[in-house]
Amino acid sequence: MSREVRGGGDRRARRGASVPARLARLLRLVLIAPLALVLAAPLACRRERAPGASAAPPSSSAAAPASAAPRPPSPRLTDPRWRRAAGDDPLEQARLAEAEGASGLLNGLEDGGDIAVAALRALPYAEDADLALGPLAARARAAPPSSLPSLLDALLGIAGRPPRQREPLDLDGARAAAAALVELSGRRDVPAEQRAVAISAARALAEKGLVDPRMIPGDLDPEIPGASAGGGQAPRP
Repeated sequence: MSREVRGGGDRRARRGASVPARLARLLRLVLIAPLALVLAAPLACRRERAPGASAAPPSSSAAAPASAAPRPPSPRLTDPRWRRAAGDDPLEQARLAEAEGASGLLNGLEDGGDIAVAALRALPYAEDADLALGPLAARARAAPPSSLPSLLDALLGIAGRPPRQREPLDLDGARAAAAALVELSGRRDVPAEQRAVAISAARALAEKGLVDPRMIPGDLDPEIPGASAGGGQAPRP
């Protein structure tokens, strides 16, 4: 056989032998390429996230609102002036009122407990106690009956002070307090003893021209024996 024929046969044989090899390589590419993409995806994600590390979700402590921080203890809790004023000594209450004024005493109400008791007892002695009428009346209007006595006593103490040759420091607040006292004095869910204090405070403000006295309930006034239905005015509680 000639060399050319043998050479051609060899080439055909090599081609025939290369077909399965090519199929095998293609099969490996088809199987390996998706696997390589799957393995490379997490690495690519990590590489993309690395520069933006600040975008990580904040920790629970960082995400907590500022209001969640515990409130520091009030310095009034350890102030001996406040502790003494919580007692029954009016001199200590007057000293605290002179030192704090109405605004400082109103701030003390937020502490509650003995500090709030001291504030309420001292308020009638404050030079500018008129400023407390509105805030105290608003508290009394929203307070449960158990908290009313001390608030009403403070309101009566301020309202019952002798009139001065000047308008109240907070005229609108004083008028709002008078209206609130009239409302409290007529509420049937308020015990009669507390209504009587509210009536007395409202009448004290009425004498200063801050409310119409005819609006104040009189059902708790004692009846005068022998008085006609339309005559005379009952004594004030």
